[in-house]
Amino acid sequence: MLAPLEKYNTDADTIYAVLDLLYRIKLNFLNHLPQINQFPLGIKATWNQAAQYNIPNQQLADWLLHTGSLTERLQALTHNFEVRVLGQATIDADESEQAALVDYDKHDWQIREVILYGNGKPWVFARSVLPEHLCKTTWATLGNQPLGQRIFNDDNFVRSEFVITQLASNPIASIEDGPLTEHETEVLWGRRSAFQIKDWHLLVAEIFLPDCPSYISESADSLNSSVK
Repeated sequence: MLAPLEKYNTDADTIYAVLDLLYRIKLNFLNHLPQINQFPLGIKATWNQAAQYNIPNQQLADWLLHTGSLTERLQALTHNFEVRVLGQATIDADESEQAALVDYDKHDWQIREVILYGNGKPWVFARSVLPEHLCKTTWATLGNQPLGQRIFNDDNFVRSEFVITQLASNPIASIEDGPLTEHETEVLWGRRSAFQIKDWHLLVAEIFLPDCPSYISESADSLNSSVK
């Protein structure tokens, strides 16, 4: 149960107390999301350097290794971009994620999972491991906004090299209603990288789902012309 607000002597203290209470209410709600939508889904994968894979074509390689904002790239291909937050909570990262974060044992962390939609279709499943401190301060109002926008608007971030994975099954198959794709692909591809923002580290993994433009040999113009 949330403790009542104590009496504070200044307006600043009162504002801080209210913000802290709202954050704790939000976190309490997010921590109950596993019972609602199976969050966290997780990503069961082996991650390796890109050179260890035979990426089928240059278009897919460009998507996997593109160092710019994936969010902005997807937004440029549709007038109907949406972020669905599956959940965000203070839970343990998996072993692979813990090993990829140099300071994992020094801080508390939150897992955030989202699906990025374009034209009403699921394009990307993203899973992030975030310092709880940033979730309570800099990103306290993130909500259903794309995390990528916050990161790439911060001039202090440094990104690591990508590691790549292949998946034989769709990680959102258990929660997505209706047909998952109109396109056939033998495997799904994904990428993961670490970011450093000042003294803080975080990890972002992105799985390109079957309808993602990374697999579709269409120009941005033809994709945009299909939007109604």
